[in-house]
Amino acid sequence: MANIVFGAPHIPPVDPAPAWSGMPMTWTAKGVTWPLTDRSTGIYLRPNVRGLGTITTERHASTSPALPGSRHEGVSVLDREVTWPIRIYCPDGSVAWMLRDRAFWEGMDPEDTGIWEVTHPDGAKRSLRLRFRDDSDHLRKKNPLKLGWDEYSINLVAEQPYWVGEPEVQSFKAPPPPQPFFEPNGPALVNIASSYSVENATIDNLGDVESCARWYIDGETTSASVGVNGVVVTVPFTVPYGQCLVIESDPENLGATLYDITVGGMNKKPSERIFGEDLINPVDKTRDLGENDFAPIPAGKQVPLSLTLVGTGVVECLLPSLYRRPW
Repeated sequence: MANIVFGAPHIPPVDPAPAWSGMPMTWTAKGVTWPLTDRSTGIYLRPNVRGLGTITTERHASTSPALPGSRHEGVSVLDREVTWPIRIYCPDGSVAWMLRDRAFWEGMDPEDTGIWEVTHPDGAKRSLRLRFRDDSDHLRKKNPLKLGWDEYSINLVAEQPYWVGEPEVQSFKAPPPPQPFFEPNGPALVNIASSYSVENATIDNLGDVESCARWYIDGETTSASVGVNGVVVTVPFTVPYGQCLVIESDPENLGATLYDITVGGMNKKPSERIFGEDLINPVDKTRDLGENDFAPIPAGKQVPLSLTLVGTGVVECLLPSLYRRPW
C-alpha cells in the first residue's frame, strides 16, 4: 500500500513587524483602490520604500575665472523617483493568486497614471500622482502559482513631484453697491458705479511652495477679474445665471471653460460640483479671455488676492496645497 504524505501549503516568510502601521496608504488606478499597508488584503508594501522623502533638485549656477566658487542662479525640481517593494499573497489556490496578481498589475500602465495616497494619524491626507516605469527586470526563482505569493520591486515616477494636500477654498461675493446717487437738478436718474472691488480678499496657501488656483465664477456677472498681486485674468463677457466659468491657471491645464449648472449642482458650492454630472455642456472660452497672465499664489497665510466682480454672482478660489514631503 502506497504511503500518502500531506504537506502544508507554502506560505511567504513573515516580516518581523508591519512596515507601515500607523500610516495607511492606498493606490488608486483604473478606478480601483488597493490598500498598500493592510496585510489582510494580500497586497502590502515591505520595508525600503523609496519616494517618501523630500524633493530632488538640480542647481543652476555660473562660474567665472575671475571669481572663486560659483554664483547661485536657482534650482530645478526633478521628477520624484518611487520604488515599492511589494508582496502579493493569496492562500486560496493558484487561480485565486493569479487573478489577484493580474488585477493589481492592470493598474500599472505606463500610458496612464494612478494616485498614491497616505493618511496621517490625525486623518489628513496627501497624495502623489504616479506613472509606472518597470518592475526592476523581475527575476523569478520559483513558480508563484504554486507558492501563492511573489515579491516585486516596482519603479514609478511622479512627474509632478510635490505631494498634494487638502485644498484651501474661499468664496467671495461683490459688496452691495453704494446708495444710488440722484442728480440734484436732474430727472432723478440713478448713477451706479460700474464695478466693485472685493476688498481684503485673501487666501491661505498652507503648502511649502507656490500653487496655481482654479477659479470658479458663478453667474450672474457682467465682468470679473481674478488674480494675485495685481496680476489678473479679466473676464470681459457676461456669465449668465445658471452657468459657471472655470478658469485653470495651472500651466499644465491652462484655459477657461463655461458650463451649464444642473439643478442638483445649483445647491452645491462651485468647487464641490462634479464635472460631467453637475457641470455639463462645456464651451471653451479661453480665446475670449485674450492675452492674460496667470500668476501662482505664493505660500503663506492670508495672501492678498486681486478680485473685481460686477453682478450678483460668486467667485470661488480652489488652491491645492503642495508639499515637499508626504507628512
